[in-house]
Amino acid sequence: MKKPIVICPACQKRAYLEEVLTAQSNQNVIYTCSACQFTLRNIYTSKG
Repeated sequence: MKKPIVICPACQKRAYLEEVLTAQSNQNVIYTCSACQFTLRNIYTSKG
């Protein structure tokens, strides 16, 4: 099974989905690039 890959909108580096996304208990999802430390918070999901 292939793992989904995410491309950073700031530096264009690629990383596996589970390495860059963090799901919080309040339904927030946070993206953090491991290469340039770009962070995107409160990503909209189908759960809220």
